[in-house]
Amino acid sequence: MTSRSVLRRLLLALVATMVALPPTTATAALDAAPTTGGFASDNVEHVKHIPLSTNGVGGRLIGKYFYTNDQNKIMIFDVSEPVNPELVGVLPMPQEFQFSREDIDGNGQILVVPNTVTRVVYIIDVEDKTNPRIVGEVAGAAQHTTSCVLDCTFAYGSDGNIIDIRKPSKPKLLKQSWGDGPGVVTSSGHDVEEVRPGVVLTASQPIQLLDASNPVRPRLLALGSNPDGRFIHTPRWPQGGRDDFLLMAGETTFNLRCSEKSAAFMTWDATRWKKTGTFSMIDEYRMSNGVPTDGNVPGGRNCSSHWHEAHPRFRDGGLVAAAFFEFGTRFIDVSSKGKIKEIGYFLPYAGSTSAVYWITDEIAYAVDYNRGIDILRFTGKV
Repeated sequence: MTSRSVLRRLLLALVATMVALPPTTATAALDAAPTTGGFASDNVEHVKHIPLSTNGVGGRLIGKYFYTNDQNKIMIFDVSEPVNPELVGVLPMPQEFQFSREDIDGNGQILVVPNTVTRVVYIIDVEDKTNPRIVGEVAGAAQHTTSCVLDCTFAYGSDGNIIDIRKPSKPKLLKQSWGDGPGVVTSSGHDVEEVRPGVVLTASQPIQLLDASNPVRPRLLALGSNPDGRFIHTPRWPQGGRDDFLLMAGETTFNLRCSEKSAAFMTWDATRWKKTGTFSMIDEYRMSNGVPTDGNVPGGRNCSSHWHEAHPRFRDGGLVAAAFFEFGTRFIDVSSKGKIKEIGYFLPYAGSTSAVYWITDEIAYAVDYNRGIDILRFTGKV
């Protein structure tokens, strides 16, 4: 039996005992009374904690499976029962000691996973969820994030790489700059997100909307920029790129105290880009220092936004779940005019939340660098 098989069996056995525990029923008072997992507002219930990750950083829900990763492995959960996810597959990966791969992507048959230490992009066959396996590698092609384009027949790296994965077992690096297409002004960013087939939104400064129907030579459709030139971390556009709002976020690491320079969650106007070729910021939201019973922390390594996700019923406004490192998960209401208001939170004990994913209309998974996965139920009005 190989070492990978042994590790897979051990992890499957371990998680079986963890997820069999009954869900936590405690909820917090309005002013953030403690739960078994952390402090929470009265409309957020901490359901369960799954402490399997080492530096847990990201994930992706595809169908009834949740794919998540940390420094040294890929895990596949069957989320048919969202509050009792079943770990069905594990793949050990080369160790990443920091800046682990974020925002992994796939289509249900393959995952595209970069590694920031080996500099390799790995193509992983996940058709058999119980036996994920590496089937292709692209040496020297890894960038901080790598995202699928056109149903994972191509992939875009955050700094410009374009990879042909039409044959997953024989992926090829085609070029090192998606930024040399017509009108594209930069090939460097933190992430790219295909909002619908052939249409890509970039986390860059400026923000760019690209027509990637010809994936080797994308064409610029629209731009959006900030006068302060802030770093853009997360690009999201609900309703397959047809919503009135872009939902964006920045990142500022190792800032112990919150200030006006701390990275914010932002809304951007996406109603006029076809006429003007531009997006413009509407509102922004930052954390403030405080105490846990107020839902805040007095200080931390990162007073910053990170990854976020719109609620499945987000339509030109609505609910967003957003990760804010030591400030945990914040539930944010976006009005029909794009104005931002926090309406709930979960502040984990000794946590640093990287990303949050809606699994159902009420269940969200918070992936945490320190804790693994916290399963949350939002009980407020959506």
